[in-house]
Parts: sequence; C-alpha cells; structure tokens
Amino acid sequence: MSEPTTTLNHETRTATGPATQPSAPAKPAVTPTAKDSAEGWKLIRNLVALLIVFGAVFLTLYVWSVLERHPRTDDAAARANVVGIAPRVSGQTIKLNVQDNQAVKKGDVLFEIDPEDYRLILEKAKAELATVDRQLAQAQDTLHRMEPLLPHGFETAENVDKARTAVTTLQAQREGAIATINLEELHLSYCKVIAPFDGRVINLNISAGAHVTAGVPVFSLLDTTKWYVIANFREAEIRHMAPGTEAIVYLSSAPNQRFRGKVQGIGWAVKPEGELDLPPSGVPYIKRELNWVRVAQRFPVRIEVENPDQDLFRMGASAVAIIDGPPR
Repeated sequence: MSEPTTTLNHETRTATGPATQPSAPAKPAVTPTAKDSAEGWKLIRNLVALLIVFGAVFLTLYVWSVLERHPRTDDAAARANVVGIAPRVSGQTIKLNVQDNQAVKKGDVLFEIDPEDYRLILEKAKAELATVDRQLAQAQDTLHRMEPLLPHGFETAENVDKARTAVTTLQAQREGAIATINLEELHLSYCKVIAPFDGRVINLNISAGAHVTAGVPVFSLLDTTKWYVIANFREAEIRHMAPGTEAIVYLSSAPNQRFRGKVQGIGWAVKPEGELDLPPSGVPYIKRELNWVRVAQRFPVRIEVENPDQDLFRMGASAVAIIDGPPR
C-alpha cells in the first residue's frame, strides 16, 4: 500500500518541479533607431574635431602671414636728440636760471657768466679805435696838404708816398680795431647762455658761482620737439619696410595709447660680433640674444613719431614697434 503512494508523490514533484522554477529575464532588443543615433553622434564629434584642427591651422597661417607682412618687435626704445650746453666763453657763473629736469623754451636764458672782464676788454678796444681814428684823421689832413704841393715842386714824391702809406696803414688798423670791437661785443653777448630750442634740462650738477670753461658742456638739453623710436628688427624683416613706411608705436608705460609714425631710415651697418678693427663710435652695436646659438642679426630702424605725448615720452623708454603697411 505504501509503494503506489510514493510513486505518485514522485511523479507529482516531477510534474510540478519545472513549473515552480523562476524564469530568466529577457534581454532588451537593440533597435535600429538607437544604433543610427550613436553613429550620428560619433560622426558629429569627428567633424567637430576636424573643424577644430582646420581652424587651428588656418589661424596659425593667418597669424604667420600677418606677422610676415607686419613685423613687430619689443626691442625698441624712445629716443630724442640730446645737445650738450657748453658756454662759448669762460668765466664764473653769477646766475643759474634753471633746475634739473626743468622744461625750457627756445630763447630762455639758462645761466649767466660774469661779464666784467669782457666789458673791460670791449672798452679798451673802443679806446684803441678812437686813438686810431685821431691818427687817421691827422694823416689824411697831412696827405691833403701835401698832394697839391707835389705838382709845383714844393713837396717830394717820396714824402707824399709816405703820407699815403701812413693813411693806408691807419685805415687797416682801424678795420682791425672795428673787428676787435665786434668780437668783444660777441663775447660779451655770450655771457648769457641761451636755450637753442624747446627742451628739458638734464644732468645739471652745478650751482651759481662755479667756473665754466668755453667748449666744455655744463649740462645737457633734451630736444622735446621731435621724438623717434629706435626699433631693432631681424634682418629677414627689414625687406618689408622702407623709408616712409607707416608704423605704429606703443610705450610700455602707456600700452593702451597708440602713436603713429613713419620709418625714417634703416641702419646699414652694425658692429659684428668679435670685430675689433672698427672705431668704437663708428657703427652701432646690438647684442644678440643668444651667444651659443646662431641667431638672426638685428638692424636698427628709426621711426619718427608723428603725434608724441610730451608727458609720456621719455628718453630710453621701452617701446613696441609694428610695421603697419608695405613699403611705398
């Protein structure tokens, strides 16, 4: 009785076993629409990458062409002409009318030299002229009296010739005395040293009472009426410029302010490295950036500034120069 029951239970478990086991999750099907979308995004990314590469190449070529046609350099400095103010006569200064870095106008009296010595010399020259005038007048009267007597035999030709020679000699002495007076008057006027142009006093290190010597500069005067920039361009860049080429100048002290200029001239000579046979002041010397690498030589280009700001431009100020156009 027990065996059929056992068999039935086994069959029952066998029949019901697979029905009670959990079913496996179904895999999602990949639709054609999602696959096409992923490939589209990949294509877009590739196109963007290509555009970026082409854009970088184009921008590089554009910048290179701009720099090639409009070379620029920051190896530049503002310059102006400097003249040493040297008196034309020697003496002791009795008045100093300027201070260091002071702005002066053309015709202003910079300093004065004691004029007493030159005034006395001038008075002496005038006295000598008066003496010569009296002697000349007397010699001319003598000659006028002797000349009518010569045809009648009352005077010899030798005496008349001596009288004429005396008159000629005294006339020459009078001309020399007049020249001496003019020279001494000029020396007396030189006791006041005048500013030859508008500018600024620089390197003033004397006071009133100092003795000055003719021809020896006392201080310097910076000519502020004309400013220019000396820009050192590489030798491969100077073919893009010529006298008259437009240029743009920026000062390091005012980088937001632009100044117009024109190339006035391009240097034709610089002192080569290691040359010792050239005079020290014969040609400009421009130091190369690297001594152990062969770098391009630079040549000085003088750019005249058309609209300088007198409050910004200073001698030796750092500048940036850009060639604005091709040579005319």
